[in-house]
Amino acid sequence: MSRREAREELFKLVFEAEVNETPIETVVEDYMGREELKLNENGKTFITTYAKGLGENQDEVMAVLNNNIEGWSFERIGNIEKALLKISTYEILFQDTPAEIVINEAVELAKKYGDEKSYEFINGVLAKVVAKKN
Repeated sequence: MSRREAREELFKLVFEAEVNETPIETVVEDYMGREELKLNENGKTFITTYAKGLGENQDEVMAVLNNNIEGWSFERIGNIEKALLKISTYEILFQDTPAEIVINEAVELAKKYGDEKSYEFINGVLAKVVAKKN
């Protein structure tokens, strides 16, 4: 499983956590217990590491997002966008993945799962996150 595929699986799990208002760690724990899981060790490590990091750094991720979303409150955005923004902001702040890759993959997932304007919104917010980080 590639990192892109693992990121997409993580997105689905964070989305599930958003919809069900459940901690991401709980959703990932349930997911990892499924027999039909088709993840290799790299995929499992990626998902568990990011889910744990996202849970531990939730307050900082949310503070950064709330400071970079103009004209909207986080509660008003769709669950797809929430999930993508949380994962991507966490990755930009706490992982060493180049920001261009993080943003590109978030935009691609937004195009695949969001509505026609989702990817522009995601791109704009993440560009602000990166600009303020540097």
